[in-house]
Amino acid sequence: MELSMSLDYLAKRRSGAEKRSIDEMAALCRGAGFRYVDYSPDYKAENWKELAERDREALDRAGIIVEQTHAPFNRYGSHPEELFPVYYQRLFEASRILGAKYVVVHADEYRTTDHYDEQEIQDFAYDFLAPYVEYAKKNGMTVAIENVFEDAIRRCPQIDGKSRFTSRIHELTGLLERFNDPAVQCCWDFGHASCAFGADNMLEPMKQIGKYLCCTHVHDNYYNMDLHLTPFLGNVNWEAHMAALKEMGYQGKLSFELVYGCIPDALMESWLRDVHEVGEYLVELYDRA
Repeated sequence: MELSMSLDYLAKRRSGAEKRSIDEMAALCRGAGFRYVDYSPDYKAENWKELAERDREALDRAGIIVEQTHAPFNRYGSHPEELFPVYYQRLFEASRILGAKYVVVHADEYRTTDHYDEQEIQDFAYDFLAPYVEYAKKNGMTVAIENVFEDAIRRCPQIDGKSRFTSRIHELTGLLERFNDPAVQCCWDFGHASCAFGADNMLEPMKQIGKYLCCTHVHDNYYNMDLHLTPFLGNVNWEAHMAALKEMGYQGKLSFELVYGCIPDALMESWLRDVHEVGEYLVELYDRA
């Protein structure tokens, strides 16, 4: 089992100065021991395709492989409605340019109003994702649906405590079964699972994903908050989860998704080496299970 790092985390500087270049981020990853990255390129710029090609060249030079990307999501109204599908398609095309194996997606674009009908929402999610699944299949990529958790936002009022599809494991497995296609799998987000099911009850839902598990988002949390901490800084039982991954026959990457905070430049190299060392320990737990 190998490790992957969220490259986007390295872009921002704590000083607020200009963001790190793709070459600088790639060099940091290689210096810490990471060969694979989770990276979502710029899909908003008018020259997005040129930028994706430049990113691919820079990563190739550094010996870095893009394992997975992440499609945009609009649950929080971050993108203008008319541009969201444009950005979505661009991300898939840019993922092809980068040579990504997996494109991680959320299946929660349906907005609740006055009712929550699982079949209606599954139909919506299926129809929304189907064209992108076809694009992925034609270009040798896999769409990885990510598990999420209820976040109780005003934009999507909860109906009987529910507003976010695939927060419940049967909704996620139901959508995966609906596609019934090797090109549609699951990205298991450990932090999201902790928020959705609780640290003491998140192991069994992961096991239910079984054969669909293809990639991961590795991070930790506590107090049921989506904190994206390095493993062992929160409440996730990593010993039990690595043993379960071994039992499930998981052969994919452990991909750190550390999206909040900003490490000072003076500490970045040593911090990133520490993250890699934590990953190596997780692999050790997996190997000896």
